[in-house]
Parts: sequence; C-alpha cells; structure tokens
Amino acid sequence: MKTIKGVKLVPREIPGVSFLADKDMLKAYQERIKIKYNSKKARNSLDIFKYEDGVIKCSNVFANVELASSELALPSQVTFAAYKTKEGQDLFRGNYEDLGLVLRTNGDLYSSNNYNARHLYEQLEHRGIKPSKESPVLISLRGLALEEDDESSYGLVHLLTDETQIIQAPELSHLRNGLGRFCLDWNLDLLSYWYRDLANSSAYGRVAVVKNFPSGNK
Repeated sequence: MKTIKGVKLVPREIPGVSFLADKDMLKAYQERIKIKYNSKKARNSLDIFKYEDGVIKCSNVFANVELASSELALPSQVTFAAYKTKEGQDLFRGNYEDLGLVLRTNGDLYSSNNYNARHLYEQLEHRGIKPSKESPVLISLRGLALEEDDESSYGLVHLLTDETQIIQAPELSHLRNGLGRFCLDWNLDLLSYWYRDLANSSAYGRVAVVKNFPSGNK
C-alpha cells in the first residue's frame, strides 16, 4: 500500500457510469406516475422519457429522481468517467446529464422556481446549512425524493434524505440565480445554470447511473 508522508492511500474502486437503458424499468415508471401523482402539473414534469435506439432519452431534475434515484451517478463519478479516457469523452459528448441542483438564495426572481427554491432553503436551514450567493450549495440528485405539491409551478418539490449528498461550493458563486440545474453539457462543460425551467427536457438528455456501487464510497 502506497503512502505519502505517512498517509496511507487506500485503493478505491471507481464504479462504471453508464446511461440508463432498462426498457422494463421505464414501463414500470410510466405506470407508477399515472397512479402515484394526481396533478397534471406533476405528471407533465415527470412524463418525459422515451426509449429509443436502445437507451432511455431525455432528462430533468424531477423525472431522473423518480425513475432512478438510488442508481443515479454522483457529479464526481460522472465527471471522472467523462474525463478520464477518450472513450469516456466520446460517450458523454453530444448529450447532457442532469447531476444536481444548485441553490444560492432563499427564493428565486424567476417566479416558476421561487417556491421550490424556498422549500429547499428551509430544509437546508434545518440542517444548519445556509446557501448564499457567495457560498452556494450543490445538491446531488441521487438520494433526493419527490413530493407532490400544488404550490409549486412544477407540481413537485424535492425532499432531502439522509442519502442526499450536499456540498457547500463557493466555486459556483459567480452566477446569481436562486435555483439552477447542475449539468454536464454536450461539450463536456459543467454548468450550474442550466435552463431556468427545472422540468425542461430534450432528446439529448441522458440519465447517468452507476451499477454495483461500493458501499464504502457513498
């Protein structure tokens, strides 16, 4: 085992990241949202996926959570997989992957996001975390849950759980919107302001998942 100045370097398995391509999982998801969610707003935010060319296409920060929260890849896993080899770069280039949410303020001047921003801010505050313009908070999609809420423009709000990865990230302070999507875009750029509309989706979206995730790397 290697050491640097007496510090042990423990080898860690880097799990593979891929795009979700489980057609049966998608069918079950589509049936579930018809039963689970009552409002048209919520179903419109969630019913975005299509199975085509052997992969599930489209992506947004609500549907990804409802479809595959426990299997979603963390931002660090996606960026490692996208940058480490030419094969990874070729896989991710040309698509976009929703990886998380970035919250900067208690509310958002963009009215459609204002309620959701305040709802997330309150949950973070209860955990002793206060997002600010100078020190925004990055919230991974994996580990989040959803709740139907008619006060939201999207019919849905995100709920933090014990599995949610939350990182205070001053590096994201240069943009001033209240609540935004954190994505890897088709040019392999990481963006913390990806469409004001949290439910927006296109066929270039992909759901990045990790299989057989080692329990020690959560």
